[in-house]
Amino acid sequence: MMKTTAVCLAALCLWGLPGTGAERPPLKVCLVSGSAEYDSDITLPILQKILGVRTTAVCTILKARGFGELPGLEALDSCDVALFFTRRLTIDGEALERVKRYCTSGRPIVAVRTASHGFQKWSDFDRLVLGGNYNGHYGPGALEARIDPDAKDHPVLEGVKAIRSRASLYRTVPLSADAKVLMWGSSTATADTHPVAWTRTCNGGRVFYTSLGDQDDFENSMFQRLLVNAIYWTAGRKVERRDEEPLKPLPPKAEGDLLLRLRSRMETAQGSGVWQETIRQEKVPAAQAAILVCDLWNQHWCRGATERCDVLAARMGPVLEAARARGLRIIHAPSETMDFYADGPQRRRMEAVKPVEPPKVLEVIEPPLPIDDSDGGCDTPEKPWHRAWTRQSPRIRIGEADLISDSGPEIYGFLRAEGITTLIYMGVHTNMCVLGRPFGIRAMTRAGLRCILVRDLTDAMYDPQDPPRVPHAEGTELVVRHIEMYWGPSTTAEEVLKAAQ
Repeated sequence: MMKTTAVCLAALCLWGLPGTGAERPPLKVCLVSGSAEYDSDITLPILQKILGVRTTAVCTILKARGFGELPGLEALDSCDVALFFTRRLTIDGEALERVKRYCTSGRPIVAVRTASHGFQKWSDFDRLVLGGNYNGHYGPGALEARIDPDAKDHPVLEGVKAIRSRASLYRTVPLSADAKVLMWGSSTATADTHPVAWTRTCNGGRVFYTSLGDQDDFENSMFQRLLVNAIYWTAGRKVERRDEEPLKPLPPKAEGDLLLRLRSRMETAQGSGVWQETIRQEKVPAAQAAILVCDLWNQHWCRGATERCDVLAARMGPVLEAARARGLRIIHAPSETMDFYADGPQRRRMEAVKPVEPPKVLEVIEPPLPIDDSDGGCDTPEKPWHRAWTRQSPRIRIGEADLISDSGPEIYGFLRAEGITTLIYMGVHTNMCVLGRPFGIRAMTRAGLRCILVRDLTDAMYDPQDPPRVPHAEGTELVVRHIEMYWGPSTTAEEVLKAAQ
């Protein structure tokens, strides 16, 4: 008898060792979808794919039909973890009893955003199971979720950094006394802070809840890590990761030349202050050219800038598709959003490049810009500045072979390794990011690259009430002309599109 007990104990110890996940059946996850407001039928399949590619878990998705039906709930009987992303479902009878039996039986639970008010006929789910206290939410604003210092070593937060979201901040305090806050959220919509992620136990079972879960959040690498970690943690298992998928090689470089009509400005005589517009056709070797999309974020703190960027993104899409089809390298540089893309191949590919600090081989003497942007340049009433962006505009498709970086040394190292000598700039804003970023026109021109601005796929941060008090479009044109004088030529979207076809 003692021998049998020893063997069983040894087996149990082996079962719990890290790295022995292959000896256990895959984690069975039931994803319960019923939050039409947040497109859970679209976002939960993203999580399903992430779990299938990066871990050994297998997922079943149950989809609500309207508010009153939730078929397939018998899957709860055999799953290892249930994730609920529902909102005000009116299910009752046996369907609701199945949910209640699962949630009150001490089994693992993960709940996302509207799950706090997920069942109209079981309003106590939030208080009794999640340990929450949902009491509405604040208005729209930029939300930032930061890790509680006392929770930084919690397994759910492994590899997770601060998360910026466009979701509204939920009012969630006070929590249950046994809840352990993992992340706190703040928003530009309020001076208050509230818990946005926490854990607790319910009848002996582990529970995790987050009030994050906006549609964009499911594409955010940090949010994906949070949910994957939470699913495994609630199940009492270490994340059983698959080997990281190798990066695919870049496709062959474009062949031939890009014939571009370039506009420049030349001073008629040195020091004269008189500049003459010149236009010429130039052949740019396609294999030595790349396109850089600069800071065309999904949202700007300035409403006027956001509106103009949405228009630019829609116009930029076809140009990038043509360039990608031709074989041009495309670099997306949405500054301060790298964590959003951390696990994607486009970001990993750039991180694999040896960074090289851009040298300063050219000295350019540049006078002040022709517009006054000292107050931030916003032409709509929003004040003050805040970091509203979470990612690049989703209107711009990021191809499998594209690259993502906001690092000057990374981008320059890639360009040098690829033998790229011409950089074609699209994006915003000419007077700020396009010129001034570590990967911007100033830095790359000084490093010896030929920089070309696509002048009708850019904008300026300029308020017509500031000097020189001209219409906004004219203010942008003044900055474009400044670039043509001191930094390099410009072209148009039509020219790039024709050249790429």
